[in-house]
Amino acid sequence: MSADKSPADPAPDRGTTATPFLIALVVAVLVIGGIIGWNVLRPDPLSDEAKVQRTIGQYYGALNKGRYSDLVANTCAKDRAAADFPKEAGFVDARKAAVEKDGEAKLDEKDVKDLTVTGDAATAQLIVRYEKAGERTEQAKFVREDGAWKKCS
Repeated sequence: MSADKSPADPAPDRGTTATPFLIALVVAVLVIGGIIGWNVLRPDPLSDEAKVQRTIGQYYGALNKGRYSDLVANTCAKDRAAADFPKEAGFVDARKAAVEKDGEAKLDEKDVKDLTVTGDAATAQLIVRYEKAGERTEQAKFVREDGAWKKCS
């Protein structure tokens, strides 16, 4: 008596498959890539006037605190190439002496008058208040270089 024994159906694979994990990975990469892309490609929401104001603050902050790299970053190429542009060596000490003599330069938004932006150039009248030396009015010029506003003579 031989009974035909058909082989039993193999047991279903109860192990996990990689498909759900791959889908989750692809979704995560797309989301992260979208966030990074948005931050890189979106336009700067500040107006040109606000960007010039920011440059003014960074420029005078660099002078007050003796931060040479900030001074360079906020000064136009023409001025940086000038023979009388400060050299890094001795800059901190020279600025400390100037601040001790005149005091820190103070100015805020209300001290920036007649700010006018025309294309890649801007002008403003700055009322700079020095703690010890009093108030000085300065005609300031700015240029846009490589997308950033720089103070320029």
